[in-house]
Amino acid sequence: MISPTVLHLTNDREPPGPGLSFGGAFRALAIDGALTHVPLAPAALLAAGRAAALAEIRQAAERARPEVLFVQTPGNFPWTDTDVADLLRRLGSPTVVMWEGDPWGGRKPVLPSMEPWLRYADTVFTPGLGIQARLLNRYTRRPVQYIPQTVPHRLWDDGPVPGVDATAHDVMHIGSCFVRFGVFERIDGARERRRFVRSLQRLPSCRFAVHGHGWRGRGALGPVPFDHQVDALRTARISANWDHFPGRDGYFSNRLPISLFAGRPHVTTRPLNTGWLPGPECGLHLVDSPAQVVDRVTELLRADPTQLHAAGLAGHTWVRTRLTETNALRHMLTRHLATVPAPRADPWQEIAAMDAVGV
Repeated sequence: MISPTVLHLTNDREPPGPGLSFGGAFRALAIDGALTHVPLAPAALLAAGRAAALAEIRQAAERARPEVLFVQTPGNFPWTDTDVADLLRRLGSPTVVMWEGDPWGGRKPVLPSMEPWLRYADTVFTPGLGIQARLLNRYTRRPVQYIPQTVPHRLWDDGPVPGVDATAHDVMHIGSCFVRFGVFERIDGARERRRFVRSLQRLPSCRFAVHGHGWRGRGALGPVPFDHQVDALRTARISANWDHFPGRDGYFSNRLPISLFAGRPHVTTRPLNTGWLPGPECGLHLVDSPAQVVDRVTELLRADPTQLHAAGLAGHTWVRTRLTETNALRHMLTRHLATVPAPRADPWQEIAAMDAVGV
């Protein structure tokens, strides 16, 4: 039996390599014989000009003759409706599955280059429903589907989670500041994030550290490379976060699964309608305001370190067996390719049920 071909139009700005988004998940499915993976990074071809990039995309696509086109956050390439329609016509109208992994709405409007793919996609997956779904549904042929953020495969580490005896920090936050002059919010939720960081900087006897652009004051360490974030989080006993775009159905950033994967208790924004997420027994503490983040962090710093570490290890185990890119890819492709098995029922059946919530 010949495996079906999936042409993967990634949002990476570099040619496909070891750090390719969803690359590890596609490799796992290819090894199992579920599909043949053909990755292509349109944005990486723009150095030669838009016309030359489109010509190369068409040639690669026609060689692949895919059954499925997997389009990943296409905003990095200047697509037009004509470009997309022409490409699909050349390929005989394959199934189009789109993964739009960013939050949109409010101060962040949908990009023109996204609109054609939203219109032509057979299925659009996105990590937020409610406001986000209603916005994207203005362009799509059928309602968008929910897909949670997962641990990026490039951050995967099969080694043991280190202990907390020699940690340099008590609490760490990773995320940039998007507030100008202390007032003007460039992204929804930025003021609340700034408030929680300032409160932790003032917390007595707390060794607080914050990585990201725009922070000043105690514990500000500057940006940390994405590939080093798990190692950075493991230098602290606890991680804490306030997400941008709070209060959306199902939405949380990849900060949540990455922090759980680091094996440390994590305090963060409560996403709506996500009863399938674990709780404090797995080190995940969901709260409703920046003040509650600080209060919960204060409580955890007084808790038994052994119990804290055990909860962090439980969270690490939970996320590495559930919120993986491979499970997410299976969830998105199984309905279109009979060769791709569905992910494990826990928690993916409940995740699938999210499609009936908040739209």
